This record gives sequence, C-alpha cells and structure tokens, in this order.
Amino acid sequence: MPVRADPIGLEVGDDLRRSRLTVFFRLLLVLPHLIWLTLWAILAYLVAIVNWFATLFRGVSPDGLHRFLAAYVRYQNHVYAYMFLIANPFPGFTGKAGSYPVEPLIEGPRPQNRWKVFFRLLLALPALLLDTAYGGLLGVVALLGWFASLANGRMPLGMRNAGALALRYAVQTNGYLLLLTDSYPYSGPTAIRPDVGEVAQSPVSAPV
Repeated sequence: MPVRADPIGLEVGDDLRRSRLTVFFRLLLVLPHLIWLTLWAILAYLVAIVNWFATLFRGVSPDGLHRFLAAYVRYQNHVYAYMFLIANPFPGFTGKAGSYPVEPLIEGPRPQNRWKVFFRLLLALPALLLDTAYGGLLGVVALLGWFASLANGRMPLGMRNAGALALRYAVQTNGYLLLLTDSYPYSGPTAIRPDVGEVAQSPVSAPV
C-alpha cells in the first residue's frame, strides 16, 4: 500500500458505533444541513471565481479566501459523512477544523502553477467523473450500512472504510477544483506516513 503525503487528506476517528434511532431518521435529521450546505455552496462558488483570478494573478490563493473555501470543504465532508453513515455524531454548521470524527486535513496556501490554475476546470473533469463513480459507491455503502447499523448498532468496518475512501477522494477533488491545492486527487488507498503532522492521507483508525 503506497505511503503519501498529499496537501489534502482525511482523518477518521470514528468508532463504528451507530445510534439506531438516529440511523433510522438520518435523512430527516440531515435536512437542515442540506439546506445550509446549498446556501453555502452558492457563496463558495462565487468566492471560488474570485479566488481563481487572485490565484492566477498572485500564484497563490489569498489566506482569507483559502480559509473560507477550506471551511466549506470541511463542512460538506461533515454533512456527507453524517448523511451516508460514515460517522455518527450530528455535525456542527461551521466547518470548524477538528470538530468531527471524519475530518478533512487541509494545508494552508501554497504556490500554484499558473497554467494549472488557468485550465483548472478542464483539468478537473476526469477527477469529477471519477468522483461521480465514487458517489455511487457511497450510496451503496449507505444503503447496506443503514440495514447493518439498524440490526447491529454498528457500521461494518469494511463499509465504513469504503465510504471513507470515497469521501477522501471527494475532498481532494473539491479542494483541487476550488484551488486549495494544485495536487491532483489520488484515487487509490494509502497508508499513513509516520512523519505526517497536520495532513493525513487516510483514516487514523483504519487506512483507506
């Protein structure tokens, strides 16, 4: 299994336990988050346009825009992790770093290649197509995990890890598209590199 140190990774501290009551009503419970996420997404993609021009001109994403877009990516991940049963706690509404068991770890702004910035949308198309396929996997994991969690009060480890892999790719794809990094999303499983500090590539509890 390869050892990587990408600027955007995913850390998982989930213990697999699931509340049967919240699992049963998960789609209803997540509705306020989906509404808020939709509103935030509209603003985030407007900010992303500004960030595109700024990064193209400066060669690096401005700190404030980077922080805002990173918070959006984290929040989106928190919501999806909850909705698809990859984690159990009800998430907060701010995308605060370190606030959720399934946590994107996003480095601060780094210099980016201006050619990659200019053609970012075109370059991201293959990753977006693969992300769609991973979304299908996430849906299957959620469906099977819903029945398993209701029956046993636990999410099976293999399903959780498969879902975490899909979420990690989604986080990296969104980060690439929104110019948080110019490192292309990595689609395969990884092991944790021992010297990685703030950025991890795979779940702490079980590499994906």
